[in-house]
Amino acid sequence: MRSSGSSTDVPTGLWGIAGSGLIPFVVRLGRLFTTPELSQRVVHAFIAYAALTLSFLGGARWGAELTRVPNAPSLGRLMAAALPMLRLMACGLAQLLWDVAASRRGQLPAWNAHVHAVMTIGGTACSIALLVLKPV
Repeated sequence: MRSSGSSTDVPTGLWGIAGSGLIPFVVRLGRLFTTPELSQRVVHAFIAYAALTLSFLGGARWGAELTRVPNAPSLGRLMAAALPMLRLMACGLAQLLWDVAASRRGQLPAWNAHVHAVMTIGGTACSIALLVLKPV
């Protein structure tokens, strides 16, 4: 097994796998030539995909740090690896606060704030549980 950084040769087949990850980004460019409704859906899908990609990369970095020093990983590196998920949670909280304020001002239905709060709390609780719980 080669150590990381020992070669600049990309493993066979990796460009195909990595390149396929760019497909959603390229497809997003096609939104310029679609209807406004489809364009909006593509933008939402793109944002979700980008967020998932950042979380995936953070998870890969977390795994690399645990492989590098299994018994004494750098907490700074682990925190940096978790940053994409933490930013997603922060964005979810910001969206919740915005929706609650809009509901109170009558810009959204009153029930929307309640539903959004329950969903945000549930999603955040699951995210935190995934960060701290060990698999069985």
